[in-house]
Amino acid sequence: MDFVDKVKANIERNGMLDPEQHVIVALSGGADSVALLAVLTTLGYRCTAAHCDFHLRGEESERDRRHAAMTAARFNAEYEEIHFDVESYKKKRGVSTEMACRDLRYDWFRELSTKYGDIPVAVAHHRDDNIETFFLNVLRGSGITGVAGMKAVNGCIIRPMLDTSRREIIEYLSRNGIEYVTDSTNLINDVKRNRLRNVVLPQLYELFPDAENTITTTIDNLRDNLQLFNEGVNALKAPYLSADNSIDIARMAKECQNSIQLLYESIKRYGFNHAQAADMIASSDSSGKEFFSADHKALIDRGTLIVSPHTTLHNQEIEINLNDKSSLPPGLTCESVNADDIKFTRDANTMYLDSSALEGDPKFVIRHWREGDRMSPFGMKGSRLVSDIFSDAKMSLYDKQLTWLLTRNDVILWVMGMRASRHFPVTSTTRKAIRLTIDSTFKQQ
Repeated sequence: MDFVDKVKANIERNGMLDPEQHVIVALSGGADSVALLAVLTTLGYRCTAAHCDFHLRGEESERDRRHAAMTAARFNAEYEEIHFDVESYKKKRGVSTEMACRDLRYDWFRELSTKYGDIPVAVAHHRDDNIETFFLNVLRGSGITGVAGMKAVNGCIIRPMLDTSRREIIEYLSRNGIEYVTDSTNLINDVKRNRLRNVVLPQLYELFPDAENTITTTIDNLRDNLQLFNEGVNALKAPYLSADNSIDIARMAKECQNSIQLLYESIKRYGFNHAQAADMIASSDSSGKEFFSADHKALIDRGTLIVSPHTTLHNQEIEINLNDKSSLPPGLTCESVNADDIKFTRDANTMYLDSSALEGDPKFVIRHWREGDRMSPFGMKGSRLVSDIFSDAKMSLYDKQLTWLLTRNDVILWVMGMRASRHFPVTSTTRKAIRLTIDSTFKQQ
């Protein structure tokens, strides 16, 4: 079966597209996306090419944009493009470049899908991508969901080339005289996927020539196993679910041998992790204990776990005025004290600032940690990455993301609940100081 027939068979088998349907095609200008646009137009679909310009590679990014526009014109496809400020997004959300680009790209694809009447968005993932994802998830310690590979259809996102190899794509382009561009960053082994693609897998295939086929078969088998697994989970959790989706967690903990895993499978769609599921089971007989994900809250009330949307302040900035108590969020208190009355303790939930901090503009900003944040810790020379302070405390990624920082003019004064900076210190000459204290209410925001 040749390349075009493979793509056609995958589309039909998974019910991705109706004949001559309008489809958005994610077009970077690279070999994979160019082949996707070419094969879909060959199969008679009406295509709108969508190009993202992240402005990360200078002239090379502009080259890609021009090539994408020309490729769309060659195949008589409509053309959409968007320009992103990746650095601003990273700073606002505290994520890596890779995650920022992914979020921006897929958010725009969903917007385009809605704009054109909820039509599918085709992306150019192929068999080699699936194998790389399989190994990356294995190395992360993933469960069955992570190693079952990418979905051919996932909401509005479809992957028509998932059954074809990179080699078949290049041969198809060469045979038809179709040009494409190469992203130079894919050749640099500075990220895990590139090292896996350029170093590890070629050696594996050299030692085990049939590995590409057998790994693909394994992924297919795991996908079937995942379907059976999900059916089993749904049957097992059903007796513990109420009509309002609350969970009888006390009963689950007593009756189920693997209650932690069952609970995790029941609540992971809300953003809770396995460690939190274990803590919930351990606390199943208690009342009043709360757990938070990025956008949901779970409350244990008399043996029942109640999950509800949570309007979190995560990734937002809160401007406060230390002279105006009404501007302070719940759980944060601020008071003026005489320096002579201060009794310093090791309580990380309290910090002191010399009153000179209020001179001029008394406005401060509370925000969450961002990648690359540095502070100048009290009692130390120089500065440290806030992420290193987190690592010393053996904090989980979840806890890192929910930790608040007190800043002024983007200078970090306090990793709240952990470490104070040496800015505005209370010294022997200090007469008045500001005492800031946080409690558990503040930490749960």
